Amino acid sequence: MRIDLGIPIGLGVGLAAILGSVLVEGGRLGAFFNLSALLIIAGGTLGAAMVSTTLGDVLRIPALVRKALFGWVGASSGTIIITLVGAAHSARKYGILALEDLAVDSRTDPYLARGFRLLVDGADEVGIRDILRAEIGAMRRRHQRGIGLFEVMGGFAPTMGIIGTVLGLVHVLAQLGEGGTDRLGDGIAVAFIATLYGIFSANVLFLPMASNLRAKSEEEAFRREMMMEGILGIQAGNNPHLLELRLRAYYPAAAPAVPTERGGAPLPTAGR
Repeated sequence: MRIDLGIPIGLGVGLAAILGSVLVEGGRLGAFFNLSALLIIAGGTLGAAMVSTTLGDVLRIPALVRKALFGWVGASSGTIIITLVGAAHSARKYGILALEDLAVDSRTDPYLARGFRLLVDGADEVGIRDILRAEIGAMRRRHQRGIGLFEVMGGFAPTMGIIGTVLGLVHVLAQLGEGGTDRLGDGIAVAFIATLYGIFSANVLFLPMASNLRAKSEEEAFRREMMMEGILGIQAGNNPHLLELRLRAYYPAAAPAVPTERGGAPLPTAGR
């Protein structure tokens, strides 16, 4: 699995830019660390997310981060095309039932395996298209829950920062009423740290993560649409070479498919 380097690099650049601006102005990095503000942002944002969505969705955050980091973990587009074109060759030479091995192979992508199973079971074009499109729609709805979770967190984090700032100012003003004016400036500065944490987490972490997951979801749906077209082309008995040209229209840069007798190499299991 290849990690999406854009995420750690982007977070590093954003954090480095803020810390660098502090150092340029002669500030102290230690002054920007405040545990109470961190607790308000983390705890308050998670609590609001649980109320807005479900506990199960919040518990999926580690899996969603892994999805953002690694994205599509199945076969490359070129391998998918090779498998489909090889399956077309095999179906023309040996018949549709020859695809049963691919349909039951555990290394075959589950979505592609279901398509091969529908072919072997004799489903017609309308039935295959309806079932495979329904699966794409279900996948998009499932992904939208994770995307929506990060969007919710991105919306609540700045508000939690404001709450933390108000709490900090109340504490500072309470000390002022008791005659404590020596550290008034420091107290006000610390109070605004919560707002900084909230805005930073929303605009550098949560909302960009939601956009990243949305882009990966669309890419996975696009690949599945290509697989669906390949399955339907095999069902229609299309010439393997013409089928390859149609599939390569989805990914022009993919490596050319090499015809195989038994349907190409099975695909490894794809991520969800």
